[in-house]
Amino acid sequence: MSSTNLWPLTEDDISWIELVERETQLTFWGGENYRKFLRDCQEYYGCKVIARADGKAKGFAGFLLARSVFDDLEILKIGVLPAFQRKGIGTTLMEAAYAEGNRRGCRRCFLEVRMSNRAAIEFYYRHEFKVAGSRLNYYSDPVEDAWIMERPL
Repeated sequence: MSSTNLWPLTEDDISWIELVERETQLTFWGGENYRKFLRDCQEYYGCKVIARADGKAKGFAGFLLARSVFDDLEILKIGVLPAFQRKGIGTTLMEAAYAEGNRRGCRRCFLEVRMSNRAAIEFYYRHEFKVAGSRLNYYSDPVEDAWIMERPL
């Protein structure tokens, strides 16, 4: 892959979001919820990466959905298709979220992650997140606790 293009996430991307979530074992929140987030809720922000090779689009590679609430940026979802993982796409998405959070006046960024998701936790550590707390039984299917992680912006 020679380059990536970053674009705003739109309602037209919902089928791609569902594919990424299925391939990465994230929970799909339903098309109507995503439509509402992307169309009606100004606090939500989404971006996607279109991978390119040899000047041609290779396709949807990953996405991120976040929201700003007062001076907090919350990363709600990040997913990268397995074929595009470990190529810097997750970092590109996170950096875009940090930039948008800064633009919106956010001072810190936080997220929740399954305690068993070692790869994601290591990724977040590389992005200077620290464990700030936990949520008991936060996830379902299967039920699992979550770490709350945060970092300053």
